[in-house]
Amino acid sequence: MIKEWIKTYHERQRSVEEAISKIQSNSNIILSSFCSEPQTLVEELVRQKDRLQDVTIYNNIIGSPCVYAAAECFPNLQIRTFLGSPLLKVAYQNQACDYIPINLSEIPRFIDRENVDVAFIQVSPPNEKGYCNLGISVDFAQSLIRRAKYVIAEVNSKMPFTYGDTLVHVEDIDSIVLTSRPLLSIKSGEPTDIEVKIGEFVSELIPDKATIQVGLGSLGDSIIRSLNSKNGLGVHSGSITDAVIDLVDKGVITNEHKAIDRGKMVCTTLTGTEQVYRYAHMNPLIELHPVDYTHNGSTLAKLDKFHAINSALEIDLTGQINAEQIGLYPIAGVGGQMDFIRGAQLSKGGKSIIALPSTAKKGTQSRIKATVSHVTSLKSDVHYVVTEFGIASLFGKSIKERAKELLVVTHPDFREQLKYELRKI
Repeated sequence: MIKEWIKTYHERQRSVEEAISKIQSNSNIILSSFCSEPQTLVEELVRQKDRLQDVTIYNNIIGSPCVYAAAECFPNLQIRTFLGSPLLKVAYQNQACDYIPINLSEIPRFIDRENVDVAFIQVSPPNEKGYCNLGISVDFAQSLIRRAKYVIAEVNSKMPFTYGDTLVHVEDIDSIVLTSRPLLSIKSGEPTDIEVKIGEFVSELIPDKATIQVGLGSLGDSIIRSLNSKNGLGVHSGSITDAVIDLVDKGVITNEHKAIDRGKMVCTTLTGTEQVYRYAHMNPLIELHPVDYTHNGSTLAKLDKFHAINSALEIDLTGQINAEQIGLYPIAGVGGQMDFIRGAQLSKGGKSIIALPSTAKKGTQSRIKATVSHVTSLKSDVHYVVTEFGIASLFGKSIKERAKELLVVTHPDFREQLKYELRKI
C-alpha cells in the first residue's frame, strides 16, 4: 500500500506556471533567505508580473541576483527588505523598495504578527518518512511555513540534507515545483593586504577555546584564515563559509569546549560554494537552526568566551557604528550584528569586535569620522575596533579616551583633521 505522504507529494506537484498562477494581486510574499532564495519561483513570478498589481515581496538578500528588482517589475512588484543591497538601487529610485531595520533574531516574531499570504521556500526531495530538508538555510523558514496561507516549495534535487531544525513535511507544503539546478553561491575573493593585516590584529584578541561568530565577505574570510594557529575553537555563527571548513580540516575548529551544542558547528545559513554545501550534506558536525535560536541572547549567554566579529561602513570618534547606509539608500542592514554584539556582552569572557579598513573609495575617505550618518550599533556595545593600523580598546573608556584610541587606528592621512574635530567633543 502506498504511503499517504507519497500520494500527497505527487498530488501537490505543479508546474511552476500553475503554482505561481494561484498568487493574486495585493498579496504579500515572503522569500526564504540568503542563498536559499528559490530562483525558479521568483523567475516565474517576474514572468507573470503583468497580471499582478501591488504584490509585495519581503526578502533578505545575500547571494540573490534580485531578478524582481529590475525596473520593468515596477509598480507591479514592490519590495520590502530586511537587508539592503546595491542591487536594490533601481527599486529605491522607483520608490518601489523600503527597508525594514530589524534584528535578525526578531524576524520570526515579525512574521508571527504579519498577514503572510504566500511563502516561497526551497527544500530537498523528501526522505523515506516524507520530510523535505531546508538544506543550506533555515533562517525564519519554519515560522514562515507555519504562518503562510499558501506555501510553495521549490524541491531542488541539488539541495543538501543538513541536520538541526531543518525538516519540512510534504503535508505542510501546498504546491511542489520540482527542479534540479545549482544553488546560489558566493565565492570569496582573495583578501587584500589590508584585510590580511586586519585579520592578524583580530587574531590577537581571540584566545584558544573561544567560540567565534564572524561576518560575511572577504574581510570575514581573511579573519577566519588568520586564526589557523589557534586551538580548540568553536563556531556559533549566522553563517558558515568555505573558510570555516578549511579550519575544521586543519584541526583548529573542534567545537569540543562549547558548553552547549558541544562538538557541533551551529549556524542558520551556509553561505559559500559547493565546497561547504557538500561538506554539510548528511554531516552531523553541522547544525542549522532558526534565527530565534542562533541569534538569541539566552542562547549566546551559555557560550563562554563568545567572540562576535563584525564589520561596518563607518565609525565615529565616540564608537557609534554605521553598518547600513552611506548615501541615499541602504547597502547593508542591521542583520545579526546587534544580536551577536549583545550576546558577546552576556558571555563570560566574551568580546564584541568591529573590524574594518581605515579608508574607503581607494583611500580618499576615512571610515573613522567625527560623526556617522546612521547608527546601527551603539557606542556602549562595542568593546574593540580593529583596522589595519591596530586595535582600539573602547570598553570602559570615556568619550575623549575613546576618540584617542580611535585616532591611533585611523589612517595617517586623516588624523590631523580628526584631531581638530576631537577638540569639539
